[in-house]
Amino acid sequence: MGSTPARRVLVLGLLAGCLALLPFLRESLGAALWFLPVSLVLVAIFDLLTAGLLATRFLGLGSSQLLGLAGAYFGAGLLSVVHLLVLRSAFGDGPLIDAGPQAAAWLWAVWHGGLPLALAVALWGGPLEWRRRLAGPTARRTRAVAIAFSGVIVAVAAVTGVVLTVGSSLPTIVSGGRLSDVGLITAPVVLGLDLLALVIVARRGRRSAIERRLLIVVATTFAGTALTLAALSRYTVGWYAAGVLDLIGSGLLLSVVAGGLGRLGVLGVRADASAGERDPLTGVRTRAATLTAADHLASTRADGAPLGLALLDVDGLRRIADEHGPLAADAVLMTVARRLRGLLRDRDVLGRAGDEGFLLLLPDTDSEGVTLAVDRAVAAIREQKVGTWAYDVRTTASAGIAMVGVGDSAVSDGLAAADLALNQAKAHGRDQVVSPARALVVPLRRAGAGPPRG
Repeated sequence: MGSTPARRVLVLGLLAGCLALLPFLRESLGAALWFLPVSLVLVAIFDLLTAGLLATRFLGLGSSQLLGLAGAYFGAGLLSVVHLLVLRSAFGDGPLIDAGPQAAAWLWAVWHGGLPLALAVALWGGPLEWRRRLAGPTARRTRAVAIAFSGVIVAVAAVTGVVLTVGSSLPTIVSGGRLSDVGLITAPVVLGLDLLALVIVARRGRRSAIERRLLIVVATTFAGTALTLAALSRYTVGWYAAGVLDLIGSGLLLSVVAGGLGRLGVLGVRADASAGERDPLTGVRTRAATLTAADHLASTRADGAPLGLALLDVDGLRRIADEHGPLAADAVLMTVARRLRGLLRDRDVLGRAGDEGFLLLLPDTDSEGVTLAVDRAVAAIREQKVGTWAYDVRTTASAGIAMVGVGDSAVSDGLAAADLALNQAKAHGRDQVVSPARALVVPLRRAGAGPPRG
């Protein structure tokens, strides 16, 4: 599922399968009393393992996104355990915790509505200041994991406490194969949260293997929620299909994280302690330091792991210097650097590439993901002023993208390819991105619509 066609086939296959089941959703397949408890046990194991592996990766990489995802999966795993304990058919004559007949339904609603939204929030990563602190070499990451997991435990304990306290007084969601009045309110809320999370993840998360797999996880959760609400009754076609989708969603990210354990030592922003020089104007890495980081990332990545590279130049910088002075051009570079840092992930590397531009390194990101990230960067430069308080300076940017291959000359070959792509972007009107993910130059904005060229 690493290539784009394979992912599309899987998503389309899941969609086609769900559509094919629509006429048979409420058909009974017979009562398999073992299915729900076994599936909950497997989901809990998968989620807790995923949380542990994500936390381990966070300790090595310092990405706040990984910490947020770890917390989300930890909470989902704990909720699955609580769900199992209150399930009436899981342990012989009755549940281990008697919380009333509606407890399992409410825990299901919290789980299916809360997990996708938590994953979408985790993908944001939190405020920029938090992300920088966690990615810094002096960050106390073990303490951060302990605080995050403790907060999750408190939240799950609070939900469990409410369920146990209210018990049999919990409002009925489903009765006799039909949604109650409360259920008619709860069901759209859960579906709405899943759909919101799906939109957020689809817009933000396609750059790395984890982010792309996360999109499928949220899609399967949304589909499982829809099938469950359409079927309503247990042991029907829709109910069993939803359980299978839950298992698929829980195992997908686990397979990616487990496969990437060998890369825990790779962190671009700390690639080489001796290459920590910073550009005095913009605060990003110098060209030499960035190239050192590129060599380190290329040599230490796992077999087959992608490494994206982009050269981005500010359009018309010389014109800005001629019209407003060299200090205005410097201010533009400082603003663009700050904007790029805010858009990139913690593990990405940003450095100077020359007098007018920057070099970006995006580990574990294929050409499609790099193109998405650089498109956003170019759009952010175009859509807001980049000047000083004295001048409302607006400009655009052009970028060329390449993928770093293998071999001793992989980085230099990638730089040459990105430079060629950058020159093509400028030759075709600027304000655009040329990428191997595109068969031809695709202008983000037609030539002549932006500021004068320089």
